[in-house]
Amino acid sequence: MSKNTPETALRRQQQILGHLRSSSNSDNNHATAIDPNSAISHIAIYGAGIMGSGIAQVAAQSGYKVTLWDLTQTDIDRGLHAIRRSLSKPAQKTEKSADQTADAILARISTTTDQLQACASADLVIEAIVESLSVKQDLFVRLAAVAKPSCIFATNTSSLLITDIAANLCAARKKRMVALHFFNPVVRMKLVEVAYMDGVTDPQLLPLLKAWVCDIGKVPVLCRDTPGFIVNRLLVPYNIEARQLVERGDATIEDVDTAMKLGAGYPMGPFELMDMTGLDTGYRIMKAWYENAPGLAGDPRFKPSPAMEAMIANGHLGRKSGQGYYKYTK
Repeated sequence: MSKNTPETALRRQQQILGHLRSSSNSDNNHATAIDPNSAISHIAIYGAGIMGSGIAQVAAQSGYKVTLWDLTQTDIDRGLHAIRRSLSKPAQKTEKSADQTADAILARISTTTDQLQACASADLVIEAIVESLSVKQDLFVRLAAVAKPSCIFATNTSSLLITDIAANLCAARKKRMVALHFFNPVVRMKLVEVAYMDGVTDPQLLPLLKAWVCDIGKVPVLCRDTPGFIVNRLLVPYNIEARQLVERGDATIEDVDTAMKLGAGYPMGPFELMDMTGLDTGYRIMKAWYENAPGLAGDPRFKPSPAMEAMIANGHLGRKSGQGYYKYTK
């Protein structure tokens, strides 16, 4: 029997993801029949932060024209710097971009601080801004006034419902509204959750978006509009249980991480994963669910603990801040 190590577990998971992507391309008649380039050529991305810049990079690497928007030129420059830095790492190159230079990929990305101009000719809008319901609602209402009728609206939300984000849109716009939930870091993480409003979203969009996700080198999974979609709905309670184990003094952070890597075959323990994704991200999801998620509001499991709130207040957000459950040297 082969030794069960984090490395072999990671290889197994990569093989599974490769199989899923192959199945999505070969077994799904809709996906194989649709050329996403014929319907989607220009993508407008709102938010040049970690998620938005990552989505811009993978789209540009796959040959799509991208317009990247943010509030200030400083924000945009920071995002472009992150993309260029990522493209300088051979491991961040995709199969499609292996022979392309960073300059050629960046040349497909235009930038603007003009919110409405960014989406004027876009076929697909992907919103990756602050996780605030009112801010997201306002953005899509503004974009609906200028975007093409055929434009697809997508949110990268990790905690809010598409139904709520689209609440102020007309019926025609709601039909073309979905979630495209990418994972951090976007360039490395293969999964994209394609979530839809059952009975509202035009079902013909789903095979097109699955084909587009495959075309940018990712693996799509479908999910109805439900709090947390698939991954976070399962992952957040798992992370909560890990934190509670430590907060009660039942085990140490290091031992919990080691147990889940060597006992469950996970490539990362829960505390390593929370540090990588950002404690503030997990906090926003829990808080939103505890306050107003259907079926979850008021559930004490999702009420952020004082220990977690103290870490957030002290700026201990994980890898990006240099300290979370572990300390990191930049």
